[in-house]
Amino acid sequence: MAFVLKKTASYKWPVKVETPADGGTFDKQTFDAIFKKIGRTAFNALIDKGDDVFIDGILEGWDGILDEDGKAIPFTEKSKKELCDDSCFTKAVIKAYADSILGEPAKN
Repeated sequence: MAFVLKKTASYKWPVKVETPADGGTFDKQTFDAIFKKIGRTAFNALIDKGDDVFIDGILEGWDGILDEDGKAIPFTEKSKKELCDDSCFTKAVIKAYADSILGEPAKN
């Protein structure tokens, strides 16, 4: 199969969020991120500007994020900003993106 260079591309990738729980354990939850495929130049420009700027440059949407009442949280700039304030969310998104570009297969 030939390699096709696409100027813009997005892809869904599973994200595993681990949040601290009582007793020194972690609750594990997942959602699908829609990542923007960016080139090395764009990656290098974003990586040193902080987590929020980096995530803003790579995250184009999501599926499977719910509020406490079980309702889907739509992808908006406001909801993205609120979720990025959660260090567990931020860490999980950055790790999932890194896995996707480094060739690490998604694990369930």
